[in-house]
Amino acid sequence: MSRFIDNGNDTISDTQTELTWFKKDSRQILGKWIHLEKAMKFSEEQNAANFGGFNDWRIPKLEDIKTVFDKSFSQRDFGNSEIHIPAEFEPKGADCTWTDTVNGDRAMMFSLVKGRSSWINKFGEGPFAVRLVRGTCKKSEG
Repeated sequence: MSRFIDNGNDTISDTQTELTWFKKDSRQILGKWIHLEKAMKFSEEQNAANFGGFNDWRIPKLEDIKTVFDKSFSQRDFGNSEIHIPAEFEPKGADCTWTDTVNGDRAMMFSLVKGRSSWINKFGEGPFAVRLVRGTCKKSEG
């Protein structure tokens, strides 16, 4: 059985880490790319709307997004490149996501293609998106 559960309300629960994720990323929901400041506003808007019944959505930490990346997972992003996230997530999403790690005008982006992070201008317009998360990551010993 998959550790990822589709909750039927556009959220995905990870039984291993106890994190809950948006099934779709910001581009799939908004229909456009966003920089980090807009991603923060998107998070606030989703909290105000009580998305999925919760109001504690946030930009993922680097360690959070690494928990859904696994080379054994395979699906296609918006441009038909292979990304390595669970099948429970909506296909055709972005190939990367913002994280909450910021240093001045730069922020950490995580690639769902290569599984690596990189620093980019936090006001970069894209092709950048965010996949919101809630909860505190429980590290599983395994």
